[in-house]
Amino acid sequence: MSNVREQSHPSNGDLTSPAEGDLKPYVVFTQLNRGDPHMYAGCVDAADEQMALQFAREHYGQDQKCVNIWVVPKEAVTATNYDTDLIWRHTDQTYRLARGYSKPVKDKWRKLRRAEDLKEYEKDDLKETF
Repeated sequence: MSNVREQSHPSNGDLTSPAEGDLKPYVVFTQLNRGDPHMYAGCVDAADEQMALQFAREHYGQDQKCVNIWVVPKEAVTATNYDTDLIWRHTDQTYRLARGYSKPVKDKWRKLRRAEDLKEYEKDDLKETF
């Protein structure tokens, strides 16, 4: 249990400060093995960086074995805007991606070519290559 939890005492009655208080959101990244990239794990609310790191250790360090934890103030994280930022082109340029023939295209080629023709083509192609 963290020091903050041990030192806090439940009080009866109304809260004297807003529920959000001095806590700020922090984004947590964990590294499972040395040399691996840090991956997003979740968020914690804490008063400062040290408290955020301690909360992250307690919560995310118990879920899985990790060798390193980063905590970053949420306001320091910059992201693209869904509506205005273009990440992938709108024009179709899938021909640039090395995907090979799809299954329907392969099936069409098999139907069009006879096995003997394909073997003859491969034999001629090998002669030109070597």
